[in-house]
Amino acid sequence: KMTRNFHDFYRQHLIRSKYRNQKRPILINNWEATYFDFNTEKLLDIAKLASQYGIEMLVMDDGWFGHRNDDSTSLGDWFVNENKLPGGLKYLVDEVNKLGLKFGIWMEPEMISPDSELYKEHPDWAIAVKGRTGTLSRNQYVLDFSRKDVRDCIYEKIRAILNSANIEYVKWDMNRQLSDLGSMDLPADRQGELYHRYVLGVYELQERLLAEFPHLLLENCSGGGARFDPGMLYYSPQIWCSDDTDAIERLKIQEGTMLLYPLSTMGAHVSDCPNHALGRVTPFETRGHVALAGTFGYELDITKIPEEDRQQIPAQTAMYHKYNDLIRRGDYWRIASYLENGSYDCYMVASKDKKEALITYVQVLSRPNFHSRRVRLKGLSPENRYRIEETGEVLGGDVLMQAGMLIAPLWGDYRSRLIHLTEA
Repeated sequence: KMTRNFHDFYRQHLIRSKYRNQKRPILINNWEATYFDFNTEKLLDIAKLASQYGIEMLVMDDGWFGHRNDDSTSLGDWFVNENKLPGGLKYLVDEVNKLGLKFGIWMEPEMISPDSELYKEHPDWAIAVKGRTGTLSRNQYVLDFSRKDVRDCIYEKIRAILNSANIEYVKWDMNRQLSDLGSMDLPADRQGELYHRYVLGVYELQERLLAEFPHLLLENCSGGGARFDPGMLYYSPQIWCSDDTDAIERLKIQEGTMLLYPLSTMGAHVSDCPNHALGRVTPFETRGHVALAGTFGYELDITKIPEEDRQQIPAQTAMYHKYNDLIRRGDYWRIASYLENGSYDCYMVASKDKKEALITYVQVLSRPNFHSRRVRLKGLSPENRYRIEETGEVLGGDVLMQAGMLIAPLWGDYRSRLIHLTEA
């Protein structure tokens, strides 16, 4: 009950984006597809194929700016690398739009690389203790967002990029912790205010951004789930859940996230296999079912995945459109926890009027000579009768919640099922 109270509170009273009550576009992000190795031609190849399979947005991730071909340079230099993107952003975005896709972009506005034009001009803009060498993490420093001159400079750079082309989504990343907490702009007796002033500065910058670009879909991110914070939901209706995109890992990650945060806020993608984080191979269908619990998208090179997987994408995008209203608005119920039992996972979303429900069942580990598993549902009306779409069977809500339903074992590890109930 606490979980559902938090979900309702955040959805109704904290998130203010126009996307709060809207389906988010199904996106494909090029990060795990290409990392830093891409150009206009490669991105358009991905976009052309994606547009044929029901995907609605191309997101260009890290590596499009300055002279950045790895993670050691150029943060703060928010201008287009035309060696990679000849013709600049406008040409690329216009070509993507002609394919019927929206366009999104990755940025990390709070960071600065020592190897950047901005740092050479303003080394004092990095957070550091005066008189000491700052600590690098991920080859970068953190900009002092407690300072208005720093925020103004970065805002103008972002503003110029967003005005240069039809950009409808920004993934705002923040990939290192704050350390060496010192500001060159605060007197000694006020250095302790830096952390608080920094966060207020982030809020102020995102407020300005959304005031000028109210159409923008903003997704906050910090190495994944580190930006999950109610305050950030006031600015972004969704937050990237984790760079660990393996579907089985995600069962644990998403269970913890959904304890407090609405499913509509949880960035979740179908990624490539073997998974880039740990090498696990999971069925494409299972990856889709697990990502369906969140905002839903793809993190892979659609031009290179197996044809068998690619042919499942239209059914997955149709699945998203069929169920997303229910998932985004409904009540979330936890049935079983893979985190606790080590064997299987099960959760469901029921509509507020209790007339519809979607159950997600993931068999993580198969068992020999195992007949079936009894799953007792929650959140239904005991008086209602429900039709199981997959079988046509009609059962009472009281039966489904008290006696439960039997789920036959699936063949193999990492297999999943969706079960859709409608009022009979």
